[in-house]
Amino acid sequence: MKKKVLVLGSTGSIGQATLDVIDSQRDTLAVAGLVCKDNAGLLNVQIERFKPDFACVYDAHMRASVEFPQERLFVGMEGIKELIGMDADIIVNAMPGSIGLEPTVEALKQNKTLALANKESLVMAGRVVRRLLGQGTGALIPVDSEHSALFQIMKGIDQSDVKTLIITASGGPFRDHAKTALENVKPEEALNHPTWKMGAKITLDSATLMNKGLEVIEARWLFDVEPEKIKVLVHPESIVHGIVELVDNSYMAYLAYPDMRIPISYALNEEKRRGLPFGRLDIEKAFTLTFCPPDMDRFPSLRLALDALAAGDGAVIAMNASNEVASTAFIDGKIKFTDIPILIERTLEGRFQLPIIEDAETVLAVHREATKLAEENLRRLNA
Repeated sequence: MKKKVLVLGSTGSIGQATLDVIDSQRDTLAVAGLVCKDNAGLLNVQIERFKPDFACVYDAHMRASVEFPQERLFVGMEGIKELIGMDADIIVNAMPGSIGLEPTVEALKQNKTLALANKESLVMAGRVVRRLLGQGTGALIPVDSEHSALFQIMKGIDQSDVKTLIITASGGPFRDHAKTALENVKPEEALNHPTWKMGAKITLDSATLMNKGLEVIEARWLFDVEPEKIKVLVHPESIVHGIVELVDNSYMAYLAYPDMRIPISYALNEEKRRGLPFGRLDIEKAFTLTFCPPDMDRFPSLRLALDALAAGDGAVIAMNASNEVASTAFIDGKIKFTDIPILIERTLEGRFQLPIIEDAETVLAVHREATKLAEENLRRLNA
């Protein structure tokens, strides 16, 4: 019997890659539902191709643009939650940004298998997610390439044998830029990633290295590891996705071609491997693997994320919210690239001193408060 997959964020880069995997494995996988934020045009194409049972568009005003039977078309967050409660076997959460948190919470409350690509779920509410996993029978399988790599390595290792988790970073498009040159980079340059093809927000986060800060926070909750045991290394080739240092000073590493469909297939098949027609790494060809520590003077967003993690849950939520505001402002041409960490730091100054937050409602309340403050700081920055 085919597994039914509900794809949240189907029109984004991860959603499209997920549908590629499903298309190549139609003997075992089927699309139960498709959900997008506002790209009704691409959603219509996907509906025609995959014939889902249900569809949903987050932005209600886009409903009329979706070519689908109205009785099986849902809208908004309540529509997403209703779809999660139906008979899908696997929920892929690839929704963008903070709107992905509520679907994650709902999926785990419904004891679903969750293939998680939305970073903000664990960044904003890692403590809440761990509690839900402990209380129910739901499962979480990471889709992000770095966390999938560590997840797969950790399956064969006792937690007591782990010394350090190492998350790799491509370094983004500006890894060789001088600090002074970063003031003048344009949005189109920041959105041109040298390795991965991703959505705008995550591509920009890669350019600022905020992406790695968020991934450290995710790893802290995903693997229940203290923050000081998680490190970041810049690895421009993007071949080694995760490394575990063991207490006997040996290392275990996961290598793969940089193709998101590989970890997606692993998640959709619930930690089982299938032969794939894409993404083969030819190790018989000579290549070099290089590693170096990140430069947090040139890329202070990573430092801000690590500092927020040390300060506690409230600071992490505020950091994430202010980064969303700053990222949108830069993409829209309202601020400079180097203003992004400035805006985040001003939003965090002396506020959000809540070290432990244990419910999703408070998480969302802090997020709203921090977003409002970041928007006020943005107006002052532009004044």
